[in-house]
Amino acid sequence: MNILAVGLGGFIGAASRYYISTLVNKVNISSFPVATLIINVIGSFLIGLLTQLLMGLCPENKKLQLFLTTGILGGFTTFSTFSLETVNIFQEGKVVFGVANIIFSIAFCLTGVVLGKMLAKAIVSI
Repeated sequence: MNILAVGLGGFIGAASRYYISTLVNKVNISSFPVATLIINVIGSFLIGLLTQLLMGLCPENKKLQLFLTTGILGGFTTFSTFSLETVNIFQEGKVVFGVANIIFSIAFCLTGVVLGKMLAKAIVSI
């Protein structure tokens, strides 16, 4: 059952990632990978929020945790895509974009996790 929960969640996450990437890339006019950055920040925020909420509200429900975090958010976030895009940016000689992508991704995604956890703690304590 755990594998099914992760697999089902992975499908939802990957389909969501594709949909959001398509929308963002329609308006992104630069070669900077904005869609991947946005998806990773959203995913980081959500994983912080959900892990904290699940810990406080239903710590025994491991299948739900697997479905939401490993499944949906694992399929949704795009670290492998981030890595490939960053290497490609450097190989194209766009060093400033490459460095900016690394800095923004790390800073914003870590901030997303912290903010998600803080929001979850505030929700649970209400």
